Amino acid sequence: MGEEFAAYGLPPKFVYFVGSLKVLCAVALIAGLWFSLLVVPASAIILGLMVGAVFMHLRVRDPLIKSVPALFMLVLSLGLLIFSIQ
Repeated sequence: MGEEFAAYGLPPKFVYFVGSLKVLCAVALIAGLWFSLLVVPASAIILGLMVGAVFMHLRVRDPLIKSVPALFMLVLSLGLLIFSIQ
């Protein structure tokens, strides 16, 4: 993962920041089963991270196959966010 971030021109400490946010949001989504107030902010943060990930893949002209996981998570996060707001 560090090599990918370096290819995108991001500082090494950013790997830990993004990784920590992902883990924190994953835990918040699990906790959202009991505390529904956590679902909207956690899914919104993941959505933002995935928009950034897709943008970075496009920026460095990665093959489409490398963008598929980020696109998949973006769609899932968006669906969860829309479902949670209604």
